[in-house]
This record gives sequence, C-alpha cells and structure tokens, in this order.
Amino acid sequence: MKRVLPFLLCVCVAAVSMAQDRYLEEVFTDSEITISKNIPYGINVNPLLNTSLLDPSYVGANAVQITMEKDSLVNIIAADDPIPASFLTPFALDSSTLLKVTTLEMDVYMPDMSVDTETERPVIVYVHTGNFLPPVVNGSYGGSKEDSSAVELCKRWAKRGFVAVAPNYRHGWNPVALGPEGLITRRATLLNAVYRAIHDVQYCVKGLREDATDYGIDEDNFAMYGSGSGGYIALAYNTLDDQAGTQVPKFVFGGNSIVVPSVVGDVNGEGGLINLYQDNGFSDDVDMTVNAGGALGELSWMDASDAPLVTFHSPYDQFAPFDTGTVIVPTTNDDVVDVNGPNTFMVKANALGLNSAYSGTYTDAYTARASSFHGRSMSNSPVINVNDPIEIPDNGDVEGLFTVVVRDGNGDIEPNGSPWDWWSMSDLTALVSATNAATNGSYDANEINTNSMATNPNQSPTQGRVYIDTIIGYMIPRVVKTLQIGNWQSVNVDELYMDREDVNVYPNPATTTLTVKASSPTMNIASYEIFDMMGRTVKAETGLNEYLLELGVEDMNTGLYMGNFTLDSGETIVKRFTVE
Repeated sequence: MKRVLPFLLCVCVAAVSMAQDRYLEEVFTDSEITISKNIPYGINVNPLLNTSLLDPSYVGANAVQITMEKDSLVNIIAADDPIPASFLTPFALDSSTLLKVTTLEMDVYMPDMSVDTETERPVIVYVHTGNFLPPVVNGSYGGSKEDSSAVELCKRWAKRGFVAVAPNYRHGWNPVALGPEGLITRRATLLNAVYRAIHDVQYCVKGLREDATDYGIDEDNFAMYGSGSGGYIALAYNTLDDQAGTQVPKFVFGGNSIVVPSVVGDVNGEGGLINLYQDNGFSDDVDMTVNAGGALGELSWMDASDAPLVTFHSPYDQFAPFDTGTVIVPTTNDDVVDVNGPNTFMVKANALGLNSAYSGTYTDAYTARASSFHGRSMSNSPVINVNDPIEIPDNGDVEGLFTVVVRDGNGDIEPNGSPWDWWSMSDLTALVSATNAATNGSYDANEINTNSMATNPNQSPTQGRVYIDTIIGYMIPRVVKTLQIGNWQSVNVDELYMDREDVNVYPNPATTTLTVKASSPTMNIASYEIFDMMGRTVKAETGLNEYLLELGVEDMNTGLYMGNFTLDSGETIVKRFTVE
C-alpha cells in the first residue's frame, strides 16, 4: 500500500489511491490543507516585560496594586475590549502598571473543509522547543511554532487528516544566576517557566474544545507532541496532576515550594495573582503524549492514570539526559535540577501498564529498529547522565522508546540530540538582525550558528525530513491505535510501511546502477516513478512487466530519492535510496 511523503508535493496527486488509510497515510496534498497563522487563543501576564514578576516576594510586596490590575484586566478580556497600552509596554518604558501582558497565538493546520467530508477530526498539539527563552536570546536558531521541524510535522499530520495545532507559550527564567548561591533562582524560575507553559497549553486545549465546531474537531481525541523543552512541557502536562507534585524535596527551599499557587495559579491553570486565565468549563485532557528530546521533571508524578507515552531520544543528547541526570546551563555549566530521562521514565510507564496496548503489536521496520536498541549498553554518554555506560532495558520494559543514534560519514557517533531540526543561515541572520534591533542587543549570527552546529553538525532539510520519516513511521500507528481512529485495528501489519520486502532496491547507496527486484518471479513491476527531494520526477516508465529492473543512475545528482514502484497487482511500494 502506497505511502506518499510530503515533499513529493502535487506531482503525486494522480498516484494517490482511494485505498489509502486516513491517519495512517497521507490522503491530502499540500494544496488540500489550510494553514491559519497567528490565531489568538489567550492573553496572560508576560514576565519578560517585567522580570521582577519572576520573584514571588516582589509580587507579594505589591499584592494590592497587582490585584487591582488583575481584576481590571480580567474584566477587559471578558468584555473583549482593547488592552490599554500601559499593560502592553515593557516596565522599563512604562512603570505605571506592574502587570504586563501578551497575546498567545497558535497556528492551525488542517484538511481544507471544501475537500474533506470528515467533521470530527482528531487533534495533535505541537509544543515547540526553545529553552524557555525567545529565539536568539536562547542562543539558538529555533524555539518557536515557526521552527522548520514544527511546520514540517504539522503539515504531514494535516495531510493525514488530523488537525495539527502549534501554539506559542510564554518565556522567561533566569539561567545566569551563578554558582551554588544562584541555584534556587535558576531552579525556581525554570520550574515556574514550565508551569506557565503548561497553563498556556492547557488553555489552548480547552479553547480548541470550546471552538471544536469551527475546526471540525473531535473533542474526545487529543494527542500532544513536545520537542526539546516542549517535551518537558508535554511530559509534565501528562503527569503533574496535583499540587503535591510541586512539593517534592528538590522543589522546596526553606520549607516552601518554589511554585506558589497563590501567585502563579494551581495545576489546573486557575487562580494566582499573576495568572489571568478563567475556566471555560472544557477539559484540558490529552489521550497520548509524544516526547522528542525532552525529560520528565519528577518520576513520582507518574501514575497509572496517565496517558500512554512514546519517546524519541538520543543517549548522546547534550541538553536532556537519556538516563537520570542533571539539567545544566550550557553557557555556565551550572546545575539547575535533577530530572528523569526516558531510560528511566519509560520503564515506569511500562510497569504502570500505560503502553500495554503497544506491546507485541507491531512488526514494521520502525519498531524493529527501536527494539534493536533494547537491552544494549550505550557508552560515552554526556556527563549530564548519572550513569555511563547506559544500560537500556529489554523490550518489554521500554515499549514506546525509540533510541536515536546519529553517525557521521565515517560511522562515528555524533553528539546530536535533535537531528530532525534544521535552519538556514540566511533566516538566522535576518532573525538575529531583527532581535538586535528590537532589544538593542549584540547577538552574533555566526556565533549562534557555530554553537548550534556543534550539536547538530549535519543539519539540513534532507537530514531533518529523513528523521521525521522515522518519527512519523513509529509514532502515527501508536496514535491511531490509542485514539482508535481510522483503520486502527490494522496497525499490527507491516504492509503500511515503505520497508516492505515486496520490492528490494540495491546497492544503497548506488553509484552507477540501481537494481530493483520483486520478491518473487510471479510478482512483476508494472511501472515506476522516481522523485528527488524537491518532488520533481527524475525518472519514470510505464507499460512494464518485469521481475527485475536495472536503472542507470549516473545521470542523477548526488542525494536522497524516493521511488514509487507499482506492481502488476496495482499495489504501489515506496522505497528510499541514495545516489553517490
């Protein structure tokens, strides 16, 4: 059964078969999805506009004025009136108000309602990375809903029939409070940044349910995907169920939790002097969490009521431990907080039975790849991990864990924790220039690029999309089964994937000739079409009846290609290969 990748664009429209399975495969083209950008979903206090609000003692000392300002803002928002400029202008420029607010926005990707007859679509919420600081300020090219991998994944989900929603969320913490004496500040401001982000995403989910008819959303089917620091948010969103979770010893200093509900609100996003959200009566529940490169803030948060978990993570990630370890500030190497990586929390997830529906279900190549790391020992992991070597448990203990190991052209392991991300130097330069102009900063695009390349040395759209292929291939069948949508009862068969053996291509990489061979002499290839990564057809032939083909590739540029090989039975098999 054919699986069309998104970068094949509209040239593949004629090849899309009605036999494709919605959600498991792409059933819409780029022209058949809509992308609505920057839709407001909430208004709340932005501590970056008055950084003193990061200090609970400041809030307490100014509680009377803050309470008056909050009441005024809540009424203004409820009436849908314009926010006065004094609440929008940074405190450094206008000190007449203490509370400074920002409008939170989301991007919505979905099948065009003019071509899609489905009226109740499942939702995947994408939570972006970014170290809880704005792009460039965080020392990186990324950290927003506009990240390349965010856009790519959301488009692919929309083309499968999902509604994909990418919200932004509030930033702000103090990573440069130095040394042991700065530990409480680093830890408190970071945990509260995560806490605010959870509130933002909760409010987004509640709002989507309230406006379900507008987007053709199925209120009962929500999944959440978090990348990098977004993974921390998604995992905490799934597991932090009550206020007691913020009172474990590492979050308590001087007998008090560093999360103060009377200031920032409770775990449901309600109350708090500097929290403006009001309950709309809708649920913020999600049915599944997917984490790519994040970690869990506290293992004791997990219990049997949590949603299933799928995780993609590298043992060589420099920023989030694969095992139990310590988050550090990259620029100073100061400790922030101990957290649990997937080698720890996925064991507990499976022990709690959260992923029991997946165990022994899948026979596809993506699952086989994930399983090949189970039971292995991974040495020379970054110092942020407590253990080295890291011993990955056997398959039954970590179902849902996909270990990502990136190697260079010589077969050596790279310190790459997010190979699905990419950026362009021109975009980075423009972003740095705009940030410097807005902040009177002196950020250097070349320095940011060099630092980012150190942990993603081969970043490129081609590499990123190849790893996104794997994310989609491993994640989507589990989403389909968890939500019980589409042809969910068929996800235990491997014929939905490009790694089927009905057609074999070799050698791979090819230099002069690519051999294409059906698995049986009674199974013939009727036609083929080969695309480059821009979706352009580079070779095609019809009217064949061949068991074995020899295709010359000397005239093809070096790079990655996709081949659609249609059998005489009418079935199309997709194969990926490289030309050198």
